[in-house]
Amino acid sequence: GASMALGRRVLASNRAVNVFHRGFTACDRYAGGETAITQISCPVLFVLGAVDQMTPARAAQGLIARAREAGKTVRIAALPVGHHQMTEAPDETLFAIRDFLAA
Repeated sequence: GASMALGRRVLASNRAVNVFHRGFTACDRYAGGETAITQISCPVLFVLGAVDQMTPARAAQGLIARAREAGKTVRIAALPVGHHQMTEAPDETLFAIRDFLAA
């Protein structure tokens, strides 16, 4: 319920603009990811939710492939969670990031 409560609070804070709709629209329209990922100079960690219905793991495959084609070091952590990884599996998310940074 925390996510829903936060969502209601955010919407109530600005009744003139639906910030969720605006944010989702901006994300949906963004088309520069596959170019942008080739320009980074650090290793890349993809933390994917195996049962994420909002951003399925398969949606990351193009970015993963593009990063590898560009010679980036890529690591993938697939967690048995949905879209809210840090809420659904905080320890697993933390450990994935920790292990990535320690490598």
